[in-house]
Amino acid sequence: MQNVNNMPMTPGISKKLFILLFFFILIFYGTVYGLFIKVREMSDASARIVGISNRIAVLSQDLKNSLLDMDANIKKLKLLKKAVYFDYFETARGNYQKILVKIIVLDTGRVTPAGYWRDIDQTFEGYIQSGVSMKQAMNKDYTWIDANVMNQWMAAIAAARKDNEDRIEQALIRINRLSRQVVKNCMIGFGISILVGIMGVLFISRSIIVPLNKLKSGLRRVSDDNYTYEMDIASKDEFGELAAAFNDMNRQLKADDEIRSDFIATLSHEIRSPLSSIRESVNMLTEEILGPVNDKQKKFLTISANEIARITSLLNHLLDASVLVSGTEKKQVAPFDPNQLVQSAILSITPGAKARGICTEFEPLGQAPMAKGDETEIMQVIINILDNALKFSPDNSRVDVRLTRGPGKHFLTCAVSDEGPGIPEDKKNLIFKKYYRAREVRKHMDGVGLGLNIARRIVQANGGEIFVENKQDKGCTFFFTLPVFHQ
Repeated sequence: MQNVNNMPMTPGISKKLFILLFFFILIFYGTVYGLFIKVREMSDASARIVGISNRIAVLSQDLKNSLLDMDANIKKLKLLKKAVYFDYFETARGNYQKILVKIIVLDTGRVTPAGYWRDIDQTFEGYIQSGVSMKQAMNKDYTWIDANVMNQWMAAIAAARKDNEDRIEQALIRINRLSRQVVKNCMIGFGISILVGIMGVLFISRSIIVPLNKLKSGLRRVSDDNYTYEMDIASKDEFGELAAAFNDMNRQLKADDEIRSDFIATLSHEIRSPLSSIRESVNMLTEEILGPVNDKQKKFLTISANEIARITSLLNHLLDASVLVSGTEKKQVAPFDPNQLVQSAILSITPGAKARGICTEFEPLGQAPMAKGDETEIMQVIINILDNALKFSPDNSRVDVRLTRGPGKHFLTCAVSDEGPGIPEDKKNLIFKKYYRAREVRKHMDGVGLGLNIARRIVQANGGEIFVENKQDKGCTFFFTLPVFHQ
């Protein structure tokens, strides 16, 4: 027996799940964090664009308006000779200087300053800084600025505004490109997350669900007294330990079952010899070969003969179970008529049924195909099920037997229904187990709990299935399937 405690351990299921969950969370939150960084970068870029370029656009329009106000007010002053226009001129000139300083500061704060506004300041600074008096400005020979210079000044402001607009457009293009990159990165990140999720599902399926299904299949076979199944789980985690423990348990159960079967077979053989001698002796006494016997002696001899027959029947069941477990008996697989076989089985139990007033009805299958299997063994299955039905049926009741096609075109189904107490739902999986007898019937019914177990083993060995269902009113129905013979 392998010592599972000495097996080199790999990371357990819980640790594997933790690692998988960690990587999934890492990728998912890494994607979300990357998205957050990119969105914040886009937000900062947008803030810079809106806060600097749009501010420069607004201020540059005010700057242009201030320059136009200066030119308009100096002309009104020369024409109307009113001091208020000189004040307006000075106010516009002050605004122009303040606005231009703000624009230059904003432009300097850019990553790549344009330089247009500083050039405008340096080129036309003399016209703004000239401290002309109102008297000089009102002189008809005074010219504040030449028309060509004014045009150049306005063209320079227009060029600077155009550059600012181009910068806004380029920044918006960059934001658009950045947003598409963010979307692309998010799709890649989420795609990787989905891929990791799928890999996680496959991992869970391979590491958990598959071993669990194998364990479930193994447990079902053990519940059917099949101890030959071994789990082929090679992993060295908890499931590997569980598989090794299950296989060890299965091998031990198989060995115990073989020992028990060998013991029962040996004991049955040993008992049959003296039992045969006792039976022959009782028969000789009953037949008065050794001398006459009175009625009272015949009565007790008859009781002895019946008890010997009952013991012989129990021994035969034990021997049948031992033979089925060992698998030493060769099956005589051949086609047979299922209707005829069922009728023969019913005839064999008819005397016992009539003695209790139980009516047996058979509904044959019209144009029934030939069934395939060991005819002798299938006969035993039908008799065992009928005996079970008679055992639990009340007197003067009814047992129905019918043959039907299905499931599918490759099988026949034989159903035996009785009017007994039925079978509790929690006992349905137990009644086919070897030596199982319900607690309610142990004291007042004969048997060792092998009839249905033998029936199940025979049916399964011949390629069919057997199961039981309770009827809605009372009683239950046993079903078993047989393969159809195909030439």
